[in-house]
Formats: sequence, structure tokens, C-alpha cells
Amino acid sequence: MNTKWTESTKYTVTIVLGLLLVWLIWIAKPLIGPIVISALLAFTLNPLVTWLCNHTRMNHNVAVVVVYTLLTVLLVAFPYIVLDEFENNNDLSETVNWVLDTTGLLFSQSFTIAGITLLPSDWVTNIDQFIAESVATIAGNTLNFIATFTGNMIWVLITMVTLFYFLKDGSRLKQNMLKLAPQNVRHEWEQLLTEIDHAWGAFLRGQLLLMLIVGILAALGGVAIGLPGAVILGVLAGLLDIVPSLGPTVSGIVAIAVGMVLGSTYLNIPNGWFGLLVAALYFFVQQIENIWLRPQIMSNRLRLHPGVIFVGVVGALAVQGILAALLIVPIMASASILGRYFYSKLTDSDG
Repeated sequence: MNTKWTESTKYTVTIVLGLLLVWLIWIAKPLIGPIVISALLAFTLNPLVTWLCNHTRMNHNVAVVVVYTLLTVLLVAFPYIVLDEFENNNDLSETVNWVLDTTGLLFSQSFTIAGITLLPSDWVTNIDQFIAESVATIAGNTLNFIATFTGNMIWVLITMVTLFYFLKDGSRLKQNMLKLAPQNVRHEWEQLLTEIDHAWGAFLRGQLLLMLIVGILAALGGVAIGLPGAVILGVLAGLLDIVPSLGPTVSGIVAIAVGMVLGSTYLNIPNGWFGLLVAALYFFVQQIENIWLRPQIMSNRLRLHPGVIFVGVVGALAVQGILAALLIVPIMASASILGRYFYSKLTDSDG
């Protein structure tokens, strides 16, 4: 065990281990998404864990359990709170009853179009036949749905489990990485990791600020035009804003659907036109965020030009999708830090 390796042996082993690491990452590519999400959540929640440790008698493990439990309760309770709010909305109940009554009335009457008399009640037989023929297809699709649902639950489980261990043992990760560095450069590595850590922290704080602003704008705008459930829809818009493009689209579709079904609480316009007004409101909020708020907030916090951030987010979304768009800004900030470090080493200048 005391035999020393030659330089060529060291280089060979390093290359082989590097290739093996790349191969393992490639094989585990489906796990990258859940692990990255859990790491971001842990990074966001870690200040709360630290605060509990510093201001209470909790030790680190107890604080982790408390924060993890609170997050789980919030994730489970939020959908029920939203559904309960809409179930208790009298306007929604009246609208559903109106739709059912109107549908029954339409089926009981005949219509004459271009001299042709149509009786919708005669269609019921054809509808029953269509439903019967579709049962087999639905049964087959049910199996696919169960498989997809099971797969999604597995990814959620992976995310939640890794989140717990990131919260519990994440503080050791930096120290373990520093142990891999040679003694003469360990201080520089520590400084690099600290700068990168600050960059990711600044990104997450900026993202939380964006979510807060978007939620407030959506809620205030909804209240101003009489959108039912405007506050809850604003909270939903803020929470989903963490996912670029898809999140705002989903929250916008939900708000538009509510507007078209329930209409305005005080604007005397048809529901269809009100739905278009809601769409215009959410489109306006997103343009403010994407063109002005996001570049400015992230630029000030990460020392990146607003134009670079805008192009990076749009390009990442187009090329690699949602997860890349979410992570591209802190990745660019980290690359900038590493770039300055390597440049200072290559040019023998102060970094």
C-alpha cells in the first residue's frame, strides 16, 4: 500500500475515473431533474434551518425535521385550500347549475338550420353507442395513466427523500469537496465555493422576490377587474412563476377559465370578453417580468448584464426546456466566477 504511482499512472487513473463519472452521469440522467429540484429546495430552506438552530434550542437534525414537516404540510394542504375556496364560492355553484339546466333545455328542443330540423334528443342513442365503443379504449388508456401516475409519484418520492438528506447533510458537502483539493490550493477552492454559494443564494433570493412581485401584481390586477378568487389566483401565479414559461402559462389558463366561467364581480361585460381581459392582464404581468423585472433583479444580484440574462433564459428554454431555463442564470453566474479565476491563473494576474 506504500507504493507510489508514477505521473503517467496518476494521469491514466484520473482520465479513467473522469470517463467513468461521465458515463455514470449519462446513465443516471433521468435522476438529474429531481436531484436538482431537491438541491434548490434545500438551498432555499437551509437559512430557515440555520435560523431555528440559532434562535431556538433545536439542534440541526430537529430543525431539519421541523422545516421538512412544515414544507410537506404546505404542499399537501395548498391544493385542498384552493379547492375548498372554489367549492364554497356560490357563484361557481350557480354557474354549474345553470350549465346543467341549460344543457337539459337544449336537448329537449328542436332547431331548424337551413331548412333542416335537428332534434338533439335523437343524438343520445348515438352518444351511448360512442361511449360503449370507447370503453375498451378508455380501459387501455387507464393502464397507461396508472403507469404514468406511478412514475410521477416515484420522482416525487425521490425528490422529497433527497431533499431531506440535502437539508440534513448538505453542510458537510462543502467540507468534503475541499478535502479533495491539494493543500496548497485549498484556500482558493474554498473562496471559489463561497463565491458560487453566494451567487446561487442571490439567484434564489431574486427568484423569490420575482415570485412575490408577480403574485402581488396578478392579485391586485385581478381584484381591480373583479376576477373571482383573485387573491388565491395571485398566490398560484406567484408559486408557479418559479417554473419559466410553463408556470405562468398554467396559472394564466386557470385564471382565464375562472374568468370565462364566473365573469366579473362588477364589470358589466360578457364572460367571453372578460376572459380576454384576464388573458390580457396575465400577458401584461408576464411581459413586465420577462422584459424588465427578471433581467434587472438578477443583473443587480449576480453582476450579469440584463441582456445576457434575457438571451440565456430564452435560449435555454428553446434548446433544453424548462429545467435548463430555471437553472441557466445561476449557472452563468457560476461560469463567470470560474472564468475570472481561470483567467487570473492563465495570465498570472490577481483574480
